[in-house]
Amino acid sequence: MKVPKIRVKLLATSVVMFMMLLTSFASGQANEATIIANQGILRRTANFEGDVVETLALGTQVLLQEKSGDWYRVQLTNGITEGWMYKDLIAVNGEKGSSLKKGITTASTLNVRGTPSLQGSVVTQLSSGSEVTILSQEEEWYQVQLSQGPKGFVHSDFIEVVPNFPQAQVLENNSKVRTTANLQAETIVTLNKADIIFIKGYQDGWYNVVTKDFIEGWISNEVVELQVNVVRPVNRSGTRSNGLSNIKTVAEKYIGTPYRYATAGPNSFDCSGFVFYILNTYYKDYLNERGIDLPRSSRDQANVGASVNKSQLQTGDLVFFNNGTTSTINHVGIYIGNNQFIHASSGRSMGVIISSLDEANYKRRYAKATRL
Repeated sequence: MKVPKIRVKLLATSVVMFMMLLTSFASGQANEATIIANQGILRRTANFEGDVVETLALGTQVLLQEKSGDWYRVQLTNGITEGWMYKDLIAVNGEKGSSLKKGITTASTLNVRGTPSLQGSVVTQLSSGSEVTILSQEEEWYQVQLSQGPKGFVHSDFIEVVPNFPQAQVLENNSKVRTTANLQAETIVTLNKADIIFIKGYQDGWYNVVTKDFIEGWISNEVVELQVNVVRPVNRSGTRSNGLSNIKTVAEKYIGTPYRYATAGPNSFDCSGFVFYILNTYYKDYLNERGIDLPRSSRDQANVGASVNKSQLQTGDLVFFNNGTTSTINHVGIYIGNNQFIHASSGRSMGVIISSLDEANYKRRYAKATRL
C-alpha cells in the first residue's frame, strides 16, 4: 500500500524541523537571550580568566551561537561583537526550564559516588551550595552530572531540588512578587531578605522569577541580587589560578595602619580606600586585563565583578556589609581564606585588621561578595 504523497511530505518536513531544532547552535541558527546581570561580562575564552571583550548592561539582548560546558558563545544583535558568557548571567528567551532538574547540595561536604550505594567508590566531593544537574533517580539516590567533571550518584537527603534557572537572592524584607511587571499588579507572594529565587527572564526593570516552591511571578530588579554559582569539588585546589592568590600576604603588610575617613593610603585608610589601594597598587595589570576600573566607594565597588555565594568564597574576593538595618552597602574587605577577611575597621580596633565572617557583628551585617 502506498503512502499518500502529502503524508510523506509532511513527515519529511517534520523530521527536517526537528533536526533543525536539535542542531540550531551547530547550524548557526541562534536562540535569543537576555543579560540578567548588572554587568554581563563577555570574555574572549570560555573561562573566568578569559580577557574581557565587553561588559554588557542588564537587559541587553544577545544571540546564542553555541554552548560549551557552563559557557555560551554569544553575539550581540549588531552581528559583530561576540564572546563567551557564563550561564548564570543570561536567561534564554522563552525557556520553560529543562526537563532535567537542578539540585543544590545541602551538606557541608557531599560524596559523589560511582554507584548508587554507600559502598560505592567516591568519585569526588562537593561543598555546600554546589549545583548539579539531576539526570535520573534510583530509589534514594540521584544520578547527577557535574558542570566540570564526571557523572556520579549522590544521596537525595542532601540535595534540594530547585527550578532550573539562574539563582538570585532577595535584598529587602517585604519584597512583592506580582502577577505582572507592574507596581499596581496583584501580589502573589511576599519574600524577605536573603530568600532565594530563580530568574527566568527580565523586562523593563522587572525580573520574571520562580520561587523555591515553584511559584512564578515578577519582582523589581532593585530588590534582587544575582548569584553566580560555580560548582567546585572540595578535593580540588581552592586557590586561584590567577594573580590574586597572594593577596593575603600583600595585604597583611598593612595590618595596624590607622583608619582615617576618606583616605586611601598608604599611611591611613578607610575601608574602601584600603581595597582600592591594594588592588590598584599591586594588581593594576590584573584589573586592566579584565577591563576593570575599580571605583573608590564601597557602594560602587559592590557593583563590579560577578556575585558569588558565601559558601563559594575564594582568596581575593571582596566581601561587603551593610549597617544591619538597611540593605545599603557601607563596608568592604578582602577575603583571605578560612572564613577571614582583612579590612580597615572604624570600630574599637581602628585600623587594618583581620576579622572572621562568623563574628556576630559581621555575620549580621554580611550583604554580598563579588569576584573580580
